[in-house]
Amino acid sequence: MQASPRLWCRVTLLAAALAAFGSAQAQEFPSRAIRIIVPYAAGGVPDPLTRTLGSMMSPLLGQQIIVENKPGAGGVPAMQDLMRSPADGYTLSYADAGLWAVQPALRPGIYDPMKEFTPLGTAVMSIIFVVVREDLGVRTIQELIALAKSKPGQLSYGSSGSGSLHHLFMESLKAHYGFDMVHVPYKAATQALQALLAGDLGVTMASAAASTPFAKSGKIRVILAATQQRSQFLPEVPSMGDLKVETTYSGAIGYVAPGGTPRPVVDKLAAALGTVVKSDEFAKRAESLFVEIDYRNPAQHLDLMRQDITRYARAVKISGAKAE
Repeated sequence: MQASPRLWCRVTLLAAALAAFGSAQAQEFPSRAIRIIVPYAAGGVPDPLTRTLGSMMSPLLGQQIIVENKPGAGGVPAMQDLMRSPADGYTLSYADAGLWAVQPALRPGIYDPMKEFTPLGTAVMSIIFVVVREDLGVRTIQELIALAKSKPGQLSYGSSGSGSLHHLFMESLKAHYGFDMVHVPYKAATQALQALLAGDLGVTMASAAASTPFAKSGKIRVILAATQQRSQFLPEVPSMGDLKVETTYSGAIGYVAPGGTPRPVVDKLAAALGTVVKSDEFAKRAESLFVEIDYRNPAQHLDLMRQDITRYARAVKISGAKAE
């Protein structure tokens, strides 16, 4: 049955009204301060990175940007705060693979990132490196694998906790190459690195910021970057790409709004984010934090989230990690 001309007229008028409303909303937005939630405590990379982005985006948007730290429980309460907030662009959140992929895999049903989050874009990548004690006598990842295979279950590696990117990466590497090492979880990556420096561990994972000073002083050896490309900070260190393993376990860092945020509002926020991330001033700040520029627009960010959800669900299953 065909719709009557009168019904089509009403549908057309409604569509025009909605388009006009969206356009007006975009023109008016933002009319007050914007809040960005950081699911981690002050310090490290997330807090100063977000405050830098906020201060540089503020003049582009014409409004103050307030950063609010909300640490605890793997970032889940912070993301739930975001989901409870109106989808109007005034509440945003820092996000990474741990939040849009790992936590949903560890806690099935806690939230659906593809529905609950609207990606605004990624800014940088924090690279994970495999590091070993100098006296372990290992110079390459191939030598570490060979040593582990010759001493199954006798070597130990430290991570920043069960279900962390460090843990999932090493367990996936073990499964891929068929070697065994004992997992020793710590509450933070810095604790695992200190244990390695003290001689309690042979292997751990660390960021560029944590590993670079010790590597240059000869206290540790960095043998692998968990990315496809080599790091600008330690370009001599081979990457997963060099191993011809088409995966990465280093976390892109981006920003998200609540699911259902209107497209005109998303476009305005994403444009400001992209302008800042592509600037020379921001590049200098990122370098000082030992993170690498890794910009993706909202569509590319959404695609990355989709890939990460599949990759980390598989990694969680391989590792046997449980929510702590």
